[in-house]
Amino acid sequence: MGTVIRAWNLFVFSAAFAILFNAFYTDGIELRYTPSKPKFLNDILKDKTPATPASYAGWNTAPSSDVKPAASAHTGSSSILHLSLSGVKKRFDQKTALFLDARNPDLYAQGHIPGSLNFPANDADKYAPQVMPQLPDKTREIIVYCSGGDCTLSMEIAQLLVDQGYKRVEVFEDGWPGWNKAGYAAATGMNP
Repeated sequence: MGTVIRAWNLFVFSAAFAILFNAFYTDGIELRYTPSKPKFLNDILKDKTPATPASYAGWNTAPSSDVKPAASAHTGSSSILHLSLSGVKKRFDQKTALFLDARNPDLYAQGHIPGSLNFPANDADKYAPQVMPQLPDKTREIIVYCSGGDCTLSMEIAQLLVDQGYKRVEVFEDGWPGWNKAGYAAATGMNP
């Protein structure tokens, strides 16, 4: 009986330690439930995506073979992938993903990930006709970010994209503060 109790105590201690370590580790696993957002903008976005590529001069148009698509991970709101800083930096360096900044234009102008397009979640219906035509390939990897922490703007835009049929939408939870704190490249102004 003493062995069972010691084994149980070891299990409880290990589980508590793992949860605490994960909570403070920058590349930790997401442990919170994110409920789905209601669909919106469907009427605005119908027939707005052009059949030919847009003039966005951002990243390469061919996906890199080094980054594997997460095909089964994008079938609904609860399956939107959450990327760590190192995962986002890898995709940025390889120029394999399109970046969307879900913050308001003033914050975007103060600083953003170079090459990212501003798609403010608070005015998504206003900006959708400008941004969505620049995202013609629904199989292209798209990374959405905002102000990190409790900011849910990136999840709102990510869910909008998933609802519109985009297959590889991911969220960078640390957002602009995490990127900036790491000292990575930054752009200012309203241009990507």
